Amino acid sequence: MNFPDLYQIKQVINPVALEDVEKTLEERLLKTKLLDKVISGSRVVIGAGSRGIPNYPLVLRKLVELLKERGAKVFILPVMGSHGGATGQGQVRVLEELKITLETIGAPIIDTMDVFTLDHTPSGVPVPVDRNLTECDHILLVNRVKVHTEFHGKIESGLCKMMAIGFGRYQGAIETHNYAVSLGYERTIREVARVYIEKLPILAGIALVDTPDNRTAKLEIVLPKNFEKIEEELLAYSRDISVKLPLEDIDVLLVDQLGKNISGAGFDTKVIGRIMNIYEDDLESPRITRIVLRDLTPETYGNAIGIGLADFTTQRCVDKIDVNVTNINCITAVTPEKARIPITLPNDKEALQVAFKNIGPKDEKTVRLLWIKNTSNIVNLMVSPAAKDAIPPEKIEVLRGPVKMEFDKDNNLIAPW
Repeated sequence: MNFPDLYQIKQVINPVALEDVEKTLEERLLKTKLLDKVISGSRVVIGAGSRGIPNYPLVLRKLVELLKERGAKVFILPVMGSHGGATGQGQVRVLEELKITLETIGAPIIDTMDVFTLDHTPSGVPVPVDRNLTECDHILLVNRVKVHTEFHGKIESGLCKMMAIGFGRYQGAIETHNYAVSLGYERTIREVARVYIEKLPILAGIALVDTPDNRTAKLEIVLPKNFEKIEEELLAYSRDISVKLPLEDIDVLLVDQLGKNISGAGFDTKVIGRIMNIYEDDLESPRITRIVLRDLTPETYGNAIGIGLADFTTQRCVDKIDVNVTNINCITAVTPEKARIPITLPNDKEALQVAFKNIGPKDEKTVRLLWIKNTSNIVNLMVSPAAKDAIPPEKIEVLRGPVKMEFDKDNNLIAPW
């Protein structure tokens, strides 16, 4: 098959976003008067995760600034379970890739991983905790609320999940994932989070919701007693404003990047329609015949969890895999399937050629090809003529095209982004 020409399109979305995230944070914290509880000399720990959340460094920096104005001693705790190779220094590096450092945020990052068992849930789930969280005066956590890549529930990714997976560091991630196999993810997360809320000095959570084009749609200050209720509401809102791929039936999905900073599963499984989880039903849509993965993000530090969801990849992508980091994450998350290496080709051109041979009787005029940067960037994408014609015209804006697919001297695609 000859390569099809492509059109660059933009999905039509409702551009809801906060104009000034830092100002919104300050105004809402002042309104709640929560920071009045912070006195000079207080030790405050802020939990930060491993995702590339829009405005994340800005929110953390402003929060640190407001706390230090009250004389607090502020520290950032990496709350990310087994990420970064399940080591303290590895998790500091993960935050560094997200531009979260002492220099950018104004607070030191904790690099120790000293945990002990705080309690057990009613179902017997052990609840480990990082000692720093029991030796501070106040805890704040900042995370995004969104659909999770591994399960369906009324709460999924957010403040509760961040605590359940990350407050006990590596050991906490192991316990939560293991018990989720028998109890289910949502039940396990809720039970573990309730123990932390009861036992730890949690001041509040800052819950963020993203727009489809990676801006901040909402920022809410949430009291611990309201974590579950508010998360349910914010998750429903996140679903309402989310954007999917513009087609249900796709022959080839070409993806530039896989990474832990993009999604916990490397790919957002709800975008690609593949979960590959032994205790969750797979998705019915979209129906993608073949997925071609080009590369890993620098921010993932070789963590290639999710690569098993692709059908074909490139040698340069495989060469960047940190096998130990990937194995630790996949084993901890009880998802070894996601570390399987797809058929590997020398370059982008050969990977695409092989994919085209595995989609049935299609040609450059009939193939439905979608090309995206990653699964968190699906508002702007490149599509083949057949794909463009299949999308309702009122749902997209055509920015340019048709244009040829361009390759460099090594037969790798020149990305249009």
